[in-house]
Amino acid sequence: MALNLAVGLVTVSLWALGISQLCTINNICFAIDESGSISDTQFTAETNVVLGVARALDMISKARGTQTKYAAIDFGATESTVSSLTDLASFEQNVSHNPHRKDPDTLYAPALERCGSLLSGASGVRTIVLVTDGVPSDGTAAIAAANALKSMPNTFVITVGVGLSSGASLLQSLASGPGFYAEASSFSDLKVQEVVRAICPEPKCPASAYCRFRLTSGGIIQRKDNSFIVGVVGGSREASILVGGSFVRISQWSPAGLRQNFSPSFFKTFALAVPSMRSGVGYETAQQNQNEFIDLACVRLPFAAYQIINTAGFVIDNVNTNDPRECVEFQANFPSAYDRATQTGR
Repeated sequence: MALNLAVGLVTVSLWALGISQLCTINNICFAIDESGSISDTQFTAETNVVLGVARALDMISKARGTQTKYAAIDFGATESTVSSLTDLASFEQNVSHNPHRKDPDTLYAPALERCGSLLSGASGVRTIVLVTDGVPSDGTAAIAAANALKSMPNTFVITVGVGLSSGASLLQSLASGPGFYAEASSFSDLKVQEVVRAICPEPKCPASAYCRFRLTSGGIIQRKDNSFIVGVVGGSREASILVGGSFVRISQWSPAGLRQNFSPSFFKTFALAVPSMRSGVGYETAQQNQNEFIDLACVRLPFAAYQIINTAGFVIDNVNTNDPRECVEFQANFPSAYDRATQTGR
């Protein structure tokens, strides 16, 4: 998905799409299926996935300087609390010693409601992850319970379906959106990184016609309307980061947990060696935990000057500009805890 261009001493790491969106999970409750349709071996696999997801989220949180608390309930014909909201170590202890009840039924609504109760009053982002291999006998009640949770501020429902020949559409409808659903053929095949991606869907930039330039799949700056060939972009101004619905100058961007602000020149244009007389975008070395915040950010980089060349590669005009639309937008791609947790291969 990502393209990495090594040119001289500068490494360009670009995405064709993107939007700035950081994965912040302050409180999370796992609803663990205890129904009799799950064998002891599969229940162990289910438990291990839940623990693995919690550890991955904790790695992301620590890298960003935030804290996540964890809770768990089990459910089948009835539901019970496995772990109240606590730190990772206590959560691991509680979940690891949770026995398999092998209940005769599968009820979603009480499970969702109990998780909601455990997270009620908790500040920040609240997330409920329901993991199941069964079609519930309380579908209507489950929809109502999920809708009640999703109507609460900063509250998200993630559903994980395992080995479902039917019932997947219901689980998808319970989730907070299409990206907040994961599935697998069995608990043994359920991957930690797939569940983490459902909890923290990889963001994408909204389509934008603002900038008049774009980056090709090879990382070369190009005029969108192809009205002329862009030569060397001789200078760039301070980049901005998309935050919410507006762009903020990168040096003024101070999200919670960032340990060192970015310099105004963090992103910049540079001349490519191949092809010659063309330019790409590079960046300075990330400091402290900057890479955890700039990863997947939607960046807008305005130009100060650029050349127009002909098909033979000769310069026919030098353009100095203060026009804010003389810019390029891209999604940054930096090695981060999110990448390691989701194993996207970037």
